[in-house]
Amino acid sequence: MKINASLVKLSAACLLLGVAGCKQEHLNGVKSDPAVKVYLPDSEKPDGLVDVMAGSSLKVDSSTSTVNFSIPVYRGGESNFEALTVDVSTDNTAIAGLVTAGKLPANTVVLDPADFTLAAKDTVKLTNNIMKGSITPKIKIASLNKYDGKVAALGIKIANSSKQEVNADMNRAVIYFSVADLIDAITPKTNVIDNTKWQIYHRTDGVTFKVNADGSVLATGGNWGQQGLVQPVQVRANKKYKIDMTVAGSGATDCWFEVYVGQGVPSEASDYADGGTRIALNTWNGCGKSPFNGLLSAISCAGSGNVVSFPTSGTAYVLIRSGGSSLGTTGIKITNIDFRRVN
Repeated sequence: MKINASLVKLSAACLLLGVAGCKQEHLNGVKSDPAVKVYLPDSEKPDGLVDVMAGSSLKVDSSTSTVNFSIPVYRGGESNFEALTVDVSTDNTAIAGLVTAGKLPANTVVLDPADFTLAAKDTVKLTNNIMKGSITPKIKIASLNKYDGKVAALGIKIANSSKQEVNADMNRAVIYFSVADLIDAITPKTNVIDNTKWQIYHRTDGVTFKVNADGSVLATGGNWGQQGLVQPVQVRANKKYKIDMTVAGSGATDCWFEVYVGQGVPSEASDYADGGTRIALNTWNGCGKSPFNGLLSAISCAGSGNVVSFPTSGTAYVLIRSGGSSLGTTGIKITNIDFRRVN
């Protein structure tokens, strides 16, 4: 039976050096030599490609507004466990060929150097009996939207170890990720309504919408007038969003109260209709005539429902309007207006 000489050496070294729990992780894979060399373990993956969204290294740094990924650096060998540094740089030369060969999607783009930071050196030191370091590309969150719908790629290269040499066969890797998936992963599903950004949507006199300091809104009047509020929000393509709010009133007469969310730009010259009514009070349909107080989605008796999606990413408009004969003696009070992504 043929015995692997490097494994014998490793076992002997572990016994002689007394290294507790001496591990073989830093010798895994095919190396040009089992001697002491620095390398990227990810280079052993097919074509050196690393789908960083498939791992667990993603971290959001709110202080720098970046998404950070961890790319390990190992040093092989069984002796001389002194810390070292290695030069780190980008090397995108392989990306175009990987796209042409179908190893990366056709919509892959190289990350612009202005959209990430990468430390010029990495330190490799003994940790849990493994000589290991970590390269951390930091992607700027503010830059992600320009790549939406694309796959972003970044080539990583190590060179010039301060002590042992770099394994020239294992010194490169290419990280890549779906930008849409990354945005989804880091975007909190919170209410995007800003009560300071409502604009009056005025159609005809008779109805008045007033935004109060506490964020609540009071709609009053009637006389067959019509008014409302509108606010732009940013949405992502093919994701579901939900709109809702609490409404309360003493009971209206010949009145409508409607909520729209569409990507058409509102104009006061004509009634807004993009996407159709989502949720609404409508006294002719039977809701809003008697006193009410609750979620509009539960009281609503008109519209297609309060969950909406959009074919393209960009700006959408949340528009609330009301009109008719009378909005009731106390008007219609609106609180807790909430618009958020739900998937």
